[in-house]
Amino acid sequence: MNRKSILIALFGLILAGAAGGAWGWRLAGEKQRRVGNFLPTTPALSQLPEVLRTRLATADARARHRLGASRGLAELSRLYHANGFLDEASRCYSGLEQIDPSEPRWPHLHATILAGYGDIEPALGLWHKVQELAPDYLPARLRRADGLFKANRREEAAVAYEEILQRERDNPYALLGLARLDLEASRWDKARQRLEQVVSKTNYTLGYDLIVSLYERMGLNQRANAIRAMAKASGAYRDTPDPWLDGLLDDCFDPYRLSLAAGTIARDGDPAAAIRLLERAVGIAPNDVSVRFQLGTLLVTRGQLGAAQEQLERCTTLSPDFADGWANLSSLLARQGQAPAADRILAEGLKRCPQSPGLHLMLARNHRQAGRLEEAIVEFQKSIALRPNEADTYIELGNLYVSVGREADALREMARGLEAEPGNPIALSILAFHAVTTGDEAEAKRWLARVRQQPRVESEQVNRLLAAYQKRFGRAP
Repeated sequence: MNRKSILIALFGLILAGAAGGAWGWRLAGEKQRRVGNFLPTTPALSQLPEVLRTRLATADARARHRLGASRGLAELSRLYHANGFLDEASRCYSGLEQIDPSEPRWPHLHATILAGYGDIEPALGLWHKVQELAPDYLPARLRRADGLFKANRREEAAVAYEEILQRERDNPYALLGLARLDLEASRWDKARQRLEQVVSKTNYTLGYDLIVSLYERMGLNQRANAIRAMAKASGAYRDTPDPWLDGLLDDCFDPYRLSLAAGTIARDGDPAAAIRLLERAVGIAPNDVSVRFQLGTLLVTRGQLGAAQEQLERCTTLSPDFADGWANLSSLLARQGQAPAADRILAEGLKRCPQSPGLHLMLARNHRQAGRLEEAIVEFQKSIALRPNEADTYIELGNLYVSVGREADALREMARGLEAEPGNPIALSILAFHAVTTGDEAEAKRWLARVRQQPRVESEQVNRLLAAYQKRFGRAP
C-alpha cells in the first residue's frame, strides 16, 4: 500500500471515529434530556446529616450531566428510597424503568413503595414485569402473590403461591399464603397441615396467631393452650427477606430507620448484621442515646462486654436522667464481677433518677441477696409505689415476706399481684397451694379452677397442685 492509500484509510478511520463519537454524544444528550424529565424537586434537606446532603447533591449533579445521567438518577433513587423520601424515589424509578427497561430492580423497588401506599393494582403490574425479567427472584414473586391476595384475586394468588413452591419446596411464606386462603375457604384440615409446616419451619415466628385460632376453632384447645404456654412474644406477619430492598440500608443515613431495621434483623437471627447497622447509626448520630443503648444491650447478648460497657457508659454521660442506662451498666459490671463498681453506678443512677421503679427494684434485689431483708422490703415497696401495675414485683415482695415469716403480708402481696395481672401463673399457683396446705377446700377448689384455666401454668405444676389437693383432702377437686 502506497503512502496516499495509507493517508486515505487513516482519514477514513478518523471520520468514522468522529461520526461514532458524535452519535454517542447525541445519544448521551438524549438520555440526559430523558433523565431530566424525571428528576424530582429537591426536598428540604437542612435537617439531614451532612454526608447525606453531600451525596444527594453529587448524585443530582451527575444526573444533570450529559455523561452519567442515568447513573446519577439510579443513585438518587437509592438515596431517596433508603432515607424515606418515597415520592421522590418513585419519580426516579419511573424514569429508570423507561431508560433501563431490562433491569428488574427498578420496577420491584417501585412496586414496594406503591404497595406500601395501598396502590395494589399498579404495584401488581410492576411485579408482573419483574417476574418476566427475573423469574427466579422469589421475594418479588411472594410480594406479587401477597398483592393478589390483598386485591381479592384469590385464585390468581393461589396459583402464584403454588408456583413459588415449585421453585422452593416448603417456602414458609408461600405456605402461609396458601394457609390463609384455606382459612378463608373454611378448609380447616388443609390449613392446619400447612400452618403446622410453617410454625415448625420458622419456630413460630410465622403463623403463631393463626394456628392458635385454628386449633380453638377445631376444638383442639389443649394444643392451643400448649402453644400459648410457650409465651411467644410475636406471631405477626413478617416480610420475606428481600436482598434488593434490604440492600438499600447501605445508603440509609436515618438513625431511626437503621435502629428499626437492626431490631428486625436481630430478631430474625443475624445479630452481627444488626450490630453493624447500629454502629453506622451511632456514627451518624453520636449523641442519640436510644441508638447507643440498643447497640449496648445487643453487644451484651453477644458477649462483647467491653464494647457494651463503652456504649452504656456513654448513655449515662449523654443522658443522666435515662434510668435504663444506669440499670444496664450496673448489671453489666456485676456480671463481670465488679460488685463495688456496680453498686456505685446503681447509687449514682438512683441519685440522678430517684423516681425509677427499675432502679429501686435492682437495689431491693441487691439488699435481699446480701441478707439486708428489711432494707429490701423498703425498696420493693418503693418500686411498687412507682410502678403498681408490675405483678412480678408484688410476687418477689411476697416471697420475701414468706422468708421472714410474715405470711399474711405475703398473701396480700400475691393478691395485689393478681390485681395487677389477673392471670399471673406464679401468683395463682402460690395462692392455690396455700389454700390446699391450710385445709381450706373451698378456696383450694376456686384457685385450682383458675390455675387450670391459665395455659401459662406449666402442666407439671398443675399436676403437683392436683396431687397435693388429693393428698390433703382425699379426693380429686
